[in-house]
Amino acid sequence: MRACRGNMVRFKRQDVLRGHPMEAAAHSHEPVPSRWPIITAFGAGLIPVGLVSSAHGWKQGLGVLLLGLAITVYGASRWWAELLRDRFFGRDAVDAEKRLRTAMALFIASEAAIFASFFAALIYARYHAPAWPPAGMPHFELLVPAVNTFILLFSSVTLHLGHSALERDRRDGVIASILMTISLGAIFLCGQAYEYGFLNGSAFNIKSGIFGTTFFMLTGFHGLHVLLGLIFLNVVYGAVLRGQITPQQHFPFRAASWYWHFVDVVWLFVFTIVYIL
Repeated sequence: MRACRGNMVRFKRQDVLRGHPMEAAAHSHEPVPSRWPIITAFGAGLIPVGLVSSAHGWKQGLGVLLLGLAITVYGASRWWAELLRDRFFGRDAVDAEKRLRTAMALFIASEAAIFASFFAALIYARYHAPAWPPAGMPHFELLVPAVNTFILLFSSVTLHLGHSALERDRRDGVIASILMTISLGAIFLCGQAYEYGFLNGSAFNIKSGIFGTTFFMLTGFHGLHVLLGLIFLNVVYGAVLRGQITPQQHFPFRAASWYWHFVDVVWLFVFTIVYIL
């Protein structure tokens, strides 16, 4: 009798492992193990290594930076695409969204802390400097950053319109808004690249003392986040085309919106502190 009971327990465990429908329904959904988070973290770690190495004159530093950027972009896109393949139903859907909301909120909070450290370094340097900008450093033109600010803020509006369209189950409106937001974000990055080229032509770069270091680190780090936001939006765009984003389950779209709005708010601080004050 005891042996029969042991066999029944063993068979039930095997059914769960093999995905037996009745047993699986009673099991809570657990995240599928993934290698992409650690790969993405490795790539992100290479970016500051390459940046600091390049600033200290190591010729291969730029290559390390670009390699880290490529690994980060590819790893993040594969990671997010993998998360979108998970499907949740019933109580699992509620629990999964709670976990994802908490994880996204903590992620954005950690990013805010990093930006806060950059702002603190800039404010500290300005407070202790006899003059700001220091002698010999350029005064920034406001036209390009102001246009970029308008573009980025307008991209938040288009993305919000997409979320409203999603809640009304208007798929064409969602697709149009995501494409418009991606286009505006790409234009923002082009404007930032144009400004960098203009400043480099004035012999102003990351090696130009504390003024150059804080400017390029802060604006460059923000530009990297815009790029990651564009990748996130592209992944969500593909999910919308495949029908994986619905009015009932659309947390990936909401997470992308949170991240994009966060990046926009950070830029308002960058524009105010770096270019205006």
